[in-house]
Amino acid sequence: MQVRIDSREQNRIQSATKYYTEQGLTVTTEELEIGDYLFQDKVCFEFKTIPDFVASIQDGRVFNQAVNMSENYDHSFVIIHGDEHTRSKTLAMTRHYRPVTIFQYLGAIASLNRFVTVIECYSPFINESYYRMLVTARKCLQNKPIVKKFPKKDTNPCFNWLCYCNYGINAKKADLIVNTLNLKTKKDLDTLTHEQLTSIPGIGDKIADKIIKNIGYI
Repeated sequence: MQVRIDSREQNRIQSATKYYTEQGLTVTTEELEIGDYLFQDKVCFEFKTIPDFVASIQDGRVFNQAVNMSENYDHSFVIIHGDEHTRSKTLAMTRHYRPVTIFQYLGAIASLNRFVTVIECYSPFINESYYRMLVTARKCLQNKPIVKKFPKKDTNPCFNWLCYCNYGINAKKADLIVNTLNLKTKKDLDTLTHEQLTSIPGIGDKIADKIIKNIGYI
């Protein structure tokens, strides 16, 4: 397997090259137009440390990067590396200029999941993120499902959001909600009501409350 690493990765080039070479991959470094790591020219990753991810929420950069990846690659991911302490510290520091709350942080992840898949690797060890990217790339290239509840993303962003961003909702239930209520766009989600959801057989108050609550984070 070949991995191409963006030359602007700077501090991570040496460690990433060492790790992937030891795993038997062919590693090249060049300036990539899209993404930071590209496996077999098919699986693309945008790598973000927690401070970089928070900064990219503030200036909107990460959303543009996600759209560009989704338009150019079949398999696109944003991987967030850091630890819980760094996340808390980074969010606290933003209060002094352009604040980002934990709800905005989680909401950004939910929004990104409509276009790409976000992988959160909260660990102090950088090799864990390299490992997560490698395992994910191998599954994509072998056409293995990334998650068990449904094998791949749909063209309908509402279906993707229901599956990826709402724990306990599988593909069958998401498909039922989308088709029954004719959900097609983010605006459809924004206007969704608790009453509409509970009118669907099999959707109770608990699931409806969870969906309506999570919509507020988008």
